Amino acid sequence: FAVKAADIFGASAKNPVSLQVLEDIPAGKVGKFPLKKGTAARIMTGAPLPRRADTVVMVEETESTRDGVLIHRTHPLGTHVAPAGEDIKKGELVLRAGNTIGAAAMGMIAAMGRSKVKVAIKPKVRIVSTGSEILQPGKTWKPGHIFDANGYSLAGLAAQWGADARFLGIAPDRKGALERKIARAADVDLLILSGGVSVGDYDLVQDILVDAGFKRIFYKVSIKPGKPVFAGNQGKRFVLGLPGHPVSCMVTFLLFAGLMIDTMLGKENIGPRRGQAFLASRIRMKPDRRKFFRGMLRETDGRLAVTPFHAQESSVLKSMVNANVLIDSPEWATELKAGSLVDIIYL
Repeated sequence: FAVKAADIFGASAKNPVSLQVLEDIPAGKVGKFPLKKGTAARIMTGAPLPRRADTVVMVEETESTRDGVLIHRTHPLGTHVAPAGEDIKKGELVLRAGNTIGAAAMGMIAAMGRSKVKVAIKPKVRIVSTGSEILQPGKTWKPGHIFDANGYSLAGLAAQWGADARFLGIAPDRKGALERKIARAADVDLLILSGGVSVGDYDLVQDILVDAGFKRIFYKVSIKPGKPVFAGNQGKRFVLGLPGHPVSCMVTFLLFAGLMIDTMLGKENIGPRRGQAFLASRIRMKPDRRKFFRGMLRETDGRLAVTPFHAQESSVLKSMVNANVLIDSPEWATELKAGSLVDIIYL
């Protein structure tokens, strides 16, 4: 019941206040009569208050009579009332550019009566696996060959990141084959190639990209896994050449391609989510490159603890399946001690 708080002051089970009920106000309707002293309106959840009403009493705290309603309890002014502007005030910024529209934001946009908002176009990302030893999954295995993992993991990562991702297939280590694949990605925002970016006789990717008109931004990074990374651009068209080892390929996607896609999407926060956790067991290493160790993050005794996997080789893709974080170790470190606080990157 919609009432005036002053009318029900002092009401109790032993001393109820009697009010005349002027009308029923269901949700979606507006009351016809303003409340006068000693009156109330039966009101449903979601309906607007009638004029001069300032408080709502739940039906469980009332008793119907022939002439109206008995109120059995005093309520302070504004009880069970959602004031106008409680959720959003006039002129308030609700969603900032660069935010991802998730479920709550979708509801908020709809609650404001908006049917359309401006969003970023999904960047076109195309992926090519390179190497004459690479076989498409489902084909008959041959000695000296391996099934392609990178094309699928990269396409999956790019799609997760919000890109329009497509795998263009495998290019063997032949100049013409690589050139044709690159030509198929003439209208993309980001071309990602895995393998062929090292310094072997059959590592042709970097030279072919430069010949195709891409300007080199950098080549090689001081990290492990993932040293042989090539980045280039041709105007607003970008290319990344990533290592062929499956773990190196995924890690360098997270560190470089993820940031590029986030930037193309206009996100406020770019790159994978980072945090800190306590190290469950010691890690020893050479002080040369910045290292990223795969690990399993768990909550133990009320705190986050990360356990590094024993197998950290770049070819052990199973560790990426089981890992949920990377442990980010600085290049000068020779040891990360058990119990120390370490930086982590969430997968």
